[in-house]
Amino acid sequence: MLLPFLLLGGLAIPGGHAFFPNFWSKVLSFTWGSFTHQDLTEEAVLNVTLQILLDNKHPTRPPLHWEDFEGKTLTADAILGAYYGDEVSLRPFRAAMRQIVSANANMDFLNGTRNDPIRHFDSERVRQGNSLLLRAREDLLRNVRAKEYEGAREILGQILHSLQDFYSHTNWVELGHTGIHPDLATPGKDIDSIAEVSEQTCTDCSDVSCQNNIAAAIQKRHLLTSGYYGESPVKPQGKCSHGGPFDDSKERSARGGINKDTATALFSPHHFLHERAAQLALKASIKFLSELRGDVSDRDMMRLLGVSAFPALSFVLDTTGSMGEEITSARLQSRNIIQHQRMTLLDPDYYILVPFNDPSFGPVYKTSDPEEFLKALDSLHALGGGDEPEMCLSALQLALINTPPHSEIFVFTDASSKDAHLRSTVEALIQERKMKVSFLITEDPSRSSARSRREVLHPNRFDLYSDLASVSGGQIVFTNNQYISEVAKIITDSAYFDVVTLFHVQTLEGGIAHHVFLVDEFIHNVTLYINGDVRELRIHDPTGRKQNGRRQSFGKFTRVLLSDPLQVGNWTIYMKTVEPYSIHVQGRSSVDFLYYFGTPVNGSHPGLYQLNNQPVAGVPTILVVDAIGLPDSANLSDVSLTSRNGKTQTAELQIINQGGLFAAKISEIPTGEFSVGVRGQYGRGRGLKREAPQQLSASECILEMSSNLLVTPGTSHPVSVKITNYKESHCYSVTISNDVSKDSNTFRIHMEAGKREVKTTEIRVPNNLEQNTIVTVMVKADVCNSKSQTPCFTHLSLIVIGENETSTAPPPVCPQPSYLQFCPTSLVPSRCKDFQWRSMLLVTDIDGIKSVRVVNGSGTSSQYSDAGNDAIEYTSHCCDLQAELLLTNHKEAAWNCSLYAPTAALQAEHKAHYLLMIPLLLILGVSLGICYFQRKRRRSTGSGYSSPEDGEKD
Repeated sequence: MLLPFLLLGGLAIPGGHAFFPNFWSKVLSFTWGSFTHQDLTEEAVLNVTLQILLDNKHPTRPPLHWEDFEGKTLTADAILGAYYGDEVSLRPFRAAMRQIVSANANMDFLNGTRNDPIRHFDSERVRQGNSLLLRAREDLLRNVRAKEYEGAREILGQILHSLQDFYSHTNWVELGHTGIHPDLATPGKDIDSIAEVSEQTCTDCSDVSCQNNIAAAIQKRHLLTSGYYGESPVKPQGKCSHGGPFDDSKERSARGGINKDTATALFSPHHFLHERAAQLALKASIKFLSELRGDVSDRDMMRLLGVSAFPALSFVLDTTGSMGEEITSARLQSRNIIQHQRMTLLDPDYYILVPFNDPSFGPVYKTSDPEEFLKALDSLHALGGGDEPEMCLSALQLALINTPPHSEIFVFTDASSKDAHLRSTVEALIQERKMKVSFLITEDPSRSSARSRREVLHPNRFDLYSDLASVSGGQIVFTNNQYISEVAKIITDSAYFDVVTLFHVQTLEGGIAHHVFLVDEFIHNVTLYINGDVRELRIHDPTGRKQNGRRQSFGKFTRVLLSDPLQVGNWTIYMKTVEPYSIHVQGRSSVDFLYYFGTPVNGSHPGLYQLNNQPVAGVPTILVVDAIGLPDSANLSDVSLTSRNGKTQTAELQIINQGGLFAAKISEIPTGEFSVGVRGQYGRGRGLKREAPQQLSASECILEMSSNLLVTPGTSHPVSVKITNYKESHCYSVTISNDVSKDSNTFRIHMEAGKREVKTTEIRVPNNLEQNTIVTVMVKADVCNSKSQTPCFTHLSLIVIGENETSTAPPPVCPQPSYLQFCPTSLVPSRCKDFQWRSMLLVTDIDGIKSVRVVNGSGTSSQYSDAGNDAIEYTSHCCDLQAELLLTNHKEAAWNCSLYAPTAALQAEHKAHYLLMIPLLLILGVSLGICYFQRKRRRSTGSGYSSPEDGEKD
């Protein structure tokens, strides 16, 4: 059983932060009744999604009413099902939700965020945390306006994590507030009433449950504070700790802690306030999303949250002289789809077109306006060319980058690929973005073409397209100009986003064969596609009865539509062919699944970190399945990983929550390509089966990229690449490229097993890029001189900004230091290490100090918060009498501050100044006293009384 394994193996122990931020904490939350970041984020997104759909009436369906959902548990299935009906899949919405939730949870795992007190509102970094939220909100809006929704979801998840941590990590709830903080993450507002560094904020607590351990003075004056966590920054005396078993600061005064992350005293000293903190965090999350909606259009907000019926209609078109019929067919199918769905909300979010020939490809036409898309199609003309091959993969790569994930791309061509070296990059993009690619080839590979040629063409020249279609779960269809308009109707068949693959095999040898596919009661509109010379075809339902369906044949392409309702059970296809063939069976269903791999993380924030990269071959991992549309009568029992050679590894799935999450322990990721499928049952033991369309390729390394995500035209932009080698020693050839220029950079690196290396390189940003252009940087690492091993791959999106958006303001200046400890005036050199000097900088910077580094000097620095400002202390022995500190804020502005050791003589000089002031103060006091008594005597010798007015003037 998985759950006992997790408990005994230590993987399920909750982390130190944030309402159990990881997946394993979700397992235990059902035992302890704790809210998680996932709970809060999902519920907030569902609330705002429902409000958007209530405000945007579906043109052909009954309107939604808030009363229909009031008092019920909101689910994606219920909300989108009520709005769209069963016409669409929940896959894009659930995938977007998963991205937001994972970005939220990964704040506790990533090196740059997990121990950052500002991002978690720890260590009294309250004002700095709010400033960071406001900056992140600006970045989020910039991504949305640039249509970079994937990057926006990452930022949104991080924002919601910090926002939710405010209520769990500060004393806002302890101060008695029943509502959310009105100024938190609100543009133009700041957080005030924050405890100063000199103020004691907590008292000692020796129990795991800490009642009333916040200092009475803090409560009385309604000052905000938060707990320190871990060793950095060091907790000053009398300050609060975060608390819990992973917080090393809890043993220093004031002992104990104040976090409200869980409902369990062992992990949260203020566990008794967990539910109140969680409810406020939920309200704050909904408020943030609702206010964000006010700054963007509802359509942009729906795309951000993944509310989409049809993400994209995407074409890659060969425009050489022989392609006139294909271009006409693409126009015809596009018009059919547009006309069919124009009166519904099922029209595509984007229309994408990438033309190519030789030697050119592109540009990318991407629009939300169907008329503009049709104009772009109409502007294409089949001209020139005639020679094989063409720049097909270059154009396909652009389409993969610009088409939303979980979409299908259709490639029309009659020529092989000239740029086959891009194969591994294209495959990696297909797998990472979960894309289908289908090829419509108007040339049978077994016959000659009307194209003019300078050489004899290889009969297997289209094998590359066949392999890419197989990897992506798409199709490759060979036809001719006579039938292309009919064959192209497979585009309309795939225009429904709830399509699931029931059976798929590519390039089988001819002869007599039979194939089996499973139909369950959730499947309808089943269609068979067969590409090859079929001499005999029989389809039998589970009872053995022959079913003819509606069969259409166009040359060597056969399409069979089975009539609903379908008999539940195993269907059998009997075939006789005389040459290699492929077969693809698909249907429509609301029941589907998403999945991801995760790796257990130990240390101060244990949990499950979601891997966004390729899985690593031969390494154990956890596979998480997110079931979509699974009814209460159904359950998933196991997951299978099937290698290309047919070897299958099966693992038992365990239910993690009632929201459709399952998990399995995978003992070893297969080497090379493999597919993922799930099985289960419904009703009285009936079988349920789904296959993920795309195959995966396991690699032996992981690539990670980091960079400032904003770039300006005409500049060289630094990019950092981290390579981690998990297997045997290798030489890697690393290539960095981008989608806006032909420039690339390649270097070699030799790595031992288990080692990691970080390299910094630069990309050149072209001068002619417009503001809000997305630049996609791709990194690929191939094993040197090897074509058999899967390369590692990752990519990163950058946004082009205008020159006026870059800050020209000078960095903050260094404040005047104050000195807390001095060196002796007469210092014997041999004893200089026996004495210390200590100084403090109180930095007022709205962006907050991100890091402090000693660049010159042998001392150490520490950093803490003082009433919302950053206090930096530097301590050194008296042998080293000066230092230089490099300060960096969260906008990456950096500046140096110089410090010089004070001596005891300087300290005495300061004291002497104070002593000289004492006589002056005494003289002033005596003079004021004499004046007072003289005035009083004059009044008493006057009229004998003083009027009230006189008294008041006194």
